[in-house]
Amino acid sequence: MKDIPLFTATDGMAMLILHEIPFRRQAYVWIRAVYGSLSGLMKECAGFCRAAGAEEVYFSGNGDFSDFPVHARLIYRSVERASLPRSGAAAIPTQDEAAWLQHYRNRFRQVPAAQSTPSAEGLYDLYMDGELIGIGQLQGGMLMSVASLKPGAGADCVCALAKETDSPMLRLVCAEENVPAMKLYDKLGFTREEEKEVWYSMK
Repeated sequence: MKDIPLFTATDGMAMLILHEIPFRRQAYVWIRAVYGSLSGLMKECAGFCRAAGAEEVYFSGNGDFSDFPVHARLIYRSVERASLPRSGAAAIPTQDEAAWLQHYRNRFRQVPAAQSTPSAEGLYDLYMDGELIGIGQLQGGMLMSVASLKPGAGADCVCALAKETDSPMLRLVCAEENVPAMKLYDKLGFTREEEKEVWYSMK
């Protein structure tokens, strides 16, 4: 399903992000401009998204959303690569993108604001002693995603991916509501930095 870059309504304009509807039944609306009522614009956008099959609709962008509950607060986190613990895990470029994507979708289905179909660049399978323990995606010094497939292997997965970049810093974006991931990054020494974006729910 294609996104709508410019959706015009009585109360303003928005971008409708619809490509998650087939997988997660979710739509995301980025408010571009408000001419009248923000809540009126949100209701009109939500009505369109629900007609397209969305069961949940989330909002961000140019508007005062302080009266609306937060769905996901995405923040940047970073760590000096040299400070990460040593690990015997290894990252190997995936040879089976379909299997990688299936693992990704299974692990990220319940993660707030996660994409269902990431780009195909920098995909890795993560191994320890010949056993597949996780998957990840790395682009330069940016850890785009990481997921352990074995309980307790999260730190090894992060450390394996860190070996594949020459950047002195490893950065990522994580939803504060993804509590297990946030705790792992705290344990590994990742700092909490500025917000990337915040998504809100309608009341």
